[in-house]
Amino acid sequence: MQLLLKQVRIVDPTSTHHNQVKDVFINRGKIEAIRNQISGKSHVFQVAGACISPGWIDVGTFVGDPGFEEIETLTSASKAASNGGYTALAVLPNTNPSIQSKAEVEYVVHRAAPLITNIYPLGALTLGCKGKEMAELVDMHHAGAIAFTDGKHSVQDAGVLLRSLEYVKIFDGLVINQPATRGLSADGIIHEGAVSVSLGLRGLPDLSEVLMIKRDIDLLRYSDSALHIMNVSSEGGLSLIADAKKEGLQLTCSVAVQNLLETVDRTAGFDANFKVIPPLRSENDRKALLSALRDGTIDFVNSNHRPVNIEGKKLEFAYADFGISALETAFGMLLKASRKTKKLDGLVNALSINARKALGIPIPSIIRGGNAELTLFHPELNTRFETSTFASKSKNNPYLQQELPGHVLGVINKYQSLLFN
Repeated sequence: MQLLLKQVRIVDPTSTHHNQVKDVFINRGKIEAIRNQISGKSHVFQVAGACISPGWIDVGTFVGDPGFEEIETLTSASKAASNGGYTALAVLPNTNPSIQSKAEVEYVVHRAAPLITNIYPLGALTLGCKGKEMAELVDMHHAGAIAFTDGKHSVQDAGVLLRSLEYVKIFDGLVINQPATRGLSADGIIHEGAVSVSLGLRGLPDLSEVLMIKRDIDLLRYSDSALHIMNVSSEGGLSLIADAKKEGLQLTCSVAVQNLLETVDRTAGFDANFKVIPPLRSENDRKALLSALRDGTIDFVNSNHRPVNIEGKKLEFAYADFGISALETAFGMLLKASRKTKKLDGLVNALSINARKALGIPIPSIIRGGNAELTLFHPELNTRFETSTFASKSKNNPYLQQELPGHVLGVINKYQSLLFN
C-alpha cells in the first residue's frame, strides 16, 4: 500500500511534528516521509482542514465473540471501530466461554489477525468472571492478554482482588476493575437522586462506586501492584484517585464518554438507549468528570461499547438491558462534551496516547520510519449517523438519525487503509 496524505495537521504530542501541517507518505505500512511538500505519488488523499493522529484505542469494548455473535462479532466490531476512528480495541472477557485461558486468548488473537483493527484480549481475572477462583493469568499473559479484569462484573471479594494484584506482579501485569459495590446497588436502574425518586425507579447510588474505589486503592497500596479503575462516573471518588496518584501508586482510571456528555435527566423520557452502566449521573458529577479529565486525574476516555439486541431494548425501561453501542459515535460525543476547549492535544491524549501508556502498548508516533497506525479526522465538520450505515450489529444508540460534531475521515493500519468522504 502506498498513500500520500496531503497537507494534514499532525496532532501527536509524542512527535516532533506535532501541530504542523505536512505531507505524509506511507509505503508498505511505514511512514516513509514527512515533508512540507511531496509530489509524484499516485494515491493521494487530501481534505482541507484534515488532521491525523496516532490511531485511537478503546479499552473495555464488549464484543460477543465467542458465544454471543448475534450481538457483535470481531468483524462487525472492527468495522464499527473503523467508522468511529479506532485502530485498536482492548476487548472484555465476558464472552461464552469467558476469555479465561490460553485457548480463548489465542482464539481472539487468531480471528482478529486479518482485520484492520488491532484487537487486544483482556483476560478474565477469575473463572467465568464470577469473582471467586483466579483464572490462568500467566498462561493468558504469554498468549497475548494485555491486562486482567472481570469486565462488566466488579470484583466484590477483597481477598480475590488482593491475590490477583499480588499475582500479576510476577510479570508486571495490570488489573482492571469497574467499581460498584453490589450490596448497595443490586437492583438499581438509574442514578439515585431526585430523578429516580420522581420516576419511581430504584437508584444506583454513587456511594457504591466510592466505597469500592476506596477499597481498591487500599488493596493497591498494600500489594504495591498496578491497577486501572475503569469507567469512573461520580465526583465522590475523584479526590481519592487524585490523592493516590500524588502518593505515587501505580493507578490509572478512565471514564465512559456518555458520562462526560449526558446526565440522569436524559432518562426522564424513558429512552432505554440512555440506560447504561455506570449510570448517567448528576450535572455536578458530569462537570467534575470533565474537569478531572482536563487536569489528568482521569487518564483516558472509553466508548463503553455495550451492544444489545433490539429485543433487549424494546421493553419497558425498568426491564430493558443496560448498554449503548457507542464505538461509532464516541468521538462526536467527546467533542460535544468538550466543546469549550479548542485544543486537540487533550482529545488525542484521551483517545490514543494515555491508554497505551497505561496498558504498556507501544504508541504509534507519527515519525519517519514509524508504523502507520493512524486516525484521520476533521474536528470542524459534523457527522449525521444513519441506521443504514451503522456498522455495529446492534443499533442501541440514542444518536442515530442525529448529528454530532466532528467527522472521521478514515483509519490506516496493518498495511490497510479505510478512507471515507
